[in-house]
Amino acid sequence: MAFHLRRAFGDDPEVVIFNDLRLKHGEENAQIDHLVMHPFGFIIIESKSITGEVRVNAAGEWQRSYRGNWSGLKSPLRQAELQQDILKRLLIEHRTRLMNKTLGLQGGFAGRQWKVLCAVSSNAIVHRDDMAKGVSAQVVKPEFLHEQVSGLIGARSMVKRALLFDTRPEFTKDELERVSEFLLKQDARSRRAHAVETVRREVSRRPPPAAKTPDAADSAASLWAINEGGIRESDSKALANKDLGNNGAGYSAHGGNGIGDNAPGSHGLGDQERGRQERCNKKQRAMARQGGDSSAVAVAIPAATAVNEAKASDESVAKPKAETRAETPAPPAEAPVGSPVPEACLASSQLSEHLDRITARLKASATTQAPPEVRVQCQKCQEKDALLGRYGPYGYYVKCQVCNANTSLKQGCPACEHHSVRLRKSGAVYSGHCPQCEHEFVIFQQPD
Repeated sequence: MAFHLRRAFGDDPEVVIFNDLRLKHGEENAQIDHLVMHPFGFIIIESKSITGEVRVNAAGEWQRSYRGNWSGLKSPLRQAELQQDILKRLLIEHRTRLMNKTLGLQGGFAGRQWKVLCAVSSNAIVHRDDMAKGVSAQVVKPEFLHEQVSGLIGARSMVKRALLFDTRPEFTKDELERVSEFLLKQDARSRRAHAVETVRREVSRRPPPAAKTPDAADSAASLWAINEGGIRESDSKALANKDLGNNGAGYSAHGGNGIGDNAPGSHGLGDQERGRQERCNKKQRAMARQGGDSSAVAVAIPAATAVNEAKASDESVAKPKAETRAETPAPPAEAPVGSPVPEACLASSQLSEHLDRITARLKASATTQAPPEVRVQCQKCQEKDALLGRYGPYGYYVKCQVCNANTSLKQGCPACEHHSVRLRKSGAVYSGHCPQCEHEFVIFQQPD
């Protein structure tokens, strides 16, 4: 669909094409497959990869066949209409910054053309005789998309519009540019929010790590909960108390002394250990004075590291009675999601490093626990072994050596069920890459 739209309108300065556009208005989200913005309005196109037959009854209910079996299908036209409603309300809310004023009157989106289409696969069989004429006009195949969209846009020249009594309001050039830039910014903002929410959800589902001697940086990364780019200061307090063994170790949100009187390693330390501890405390106080309360999160790690080093140096000279008090620290618990923190904390380099560490671990976990490999089979005879990879005008496919049928290699993502997956070929291996969850999987391997 994106290819046909780009070929038809790629050089048209008055038509703007958006593919896979994500928008958010209030608590509602919309993912528009294809949006055509032209001088007179908007056309939303919902793509459906349907192999088989399609029917729509008089009530507007959709049905599709798969291997001879008929089943119900959610109406793509109704889905596109809901997306259109979110888009319309979002644009109307920001009309004062997007539209020009005429004779002192604020322009808006009233009277603009709003149309929806459903694009089905070229090899689908559409029973148009049973459809209402209005629905049949909205169902289109990719090879006829250019004519359908051009017909909806209609005449553009002033002479033809005057002869046809076309009184539709028209966007100016600067209005088209402002609306296009606004939609692109909304798409980027929605994708960032979706990425943060995905990482937060993955972190909340991770099981607690096995009990071991905690490393300050790893403990901080596992305890800091992500909430739209923010963390809670109370989580860092819990981290400091865990790293110090909960044995009289104090934590000051204003950069005060982080070691209590009864902290392990605070008695019997040599001059070198006490000097290192004092330098760490001075560094805490200096950072707290510079950044205020928000810097308390960043200084929790040096304090815990200093105490761990002091404990390690004191173990060799501690009494046997002290050894019996040593216990393996409990694994860090998952921290609850909190409210965002001030900008000073978000700009912290240590926070950025820990977020990167969390993202890397999630990607590694997704790689090791990836869904099973997708196995392609012939859509006609279900043959799995006698297949040969080929490339044609519609992309990669396999040809069955038993029945000579062709089967497309286009697959949905097995990890997140995203419908649009990019296909790649490396030697004899055909693989898919999901742009939504970054999952890569093997679809087909050419036999020797």
